[in-house]
Amino acid sequence: MNTVLIKEIGIHPWEQLYHSKDENFITITLLNQDYENAWETWCKFSLSLTQRWPKIVQWQTKLTPYFSKSQEHLALKKFAANSTSGDILKKDESTGIYSRITLLNPDPFKIDRTQMACSGTSITLMQKQNSANLNTWKRLSKLGYISTIEDIKLVLADNLSISFSFYNTETHGAAQLICHSEHLPFLNKIMKEMYLEEIQQEGVYEYIHR
Repeated sequence: MNTVLIKEIGIHPWEQLYHSKDENFITITLLNQDYENAWETWCKFSLSLTQRWPKIVQWQTKLTPYFSKSQEHLALKKFAANSTSGDILKKDESTGIYSRITLLNPDPFKIDRTQMACSGTSITLMQKQNSANLNTWKRLSKLGYISTIEDIKLVLADNLSISFSFYNTETHGAAQLICHSEHLPFLNKIMKEMYLEEIQQEGVYEYIHR
């Protein structure tokens, strides 16, 4: 089954009830009946995006503080052993919760898709090359869970990033882009070049259950 796209003005998180029709933002969803093919389409799509946003990072939160100092120490030690230059794992002092910024491979096809479908507790950002990981971490460090429209606006507040979330369910897979609508002409050009079929939100059920 070919991947289809859904293009909506505003912020329309895939698995959330509340949406926003704020014209300053655009939401594009790449939908397939399985996650693997949705991911492959995202890779092709985002490869063109790297012309403007060559840096790919993932933010992820632990949700709760560590139960003990020893558990915290082991987590930091493991992170130090596996991290690369620019990766950050820090604790927000007001909440006691750790979150991390991980620099991903700039070639989307070399990213492990199995580690990406963690909606709510993580988000993938494609950024300008000059964006600072520490600034991104500071902006997002108080987020316990990306669950509201305001959370997503905070994610995109620096206007240097576009965000992606990934969903892997029994019936379908999806990759969802949310960014400022000023980028829509460039995105439209990419979508046209990929010959992606566009459907409306009302056609999602029929598409999934074909």
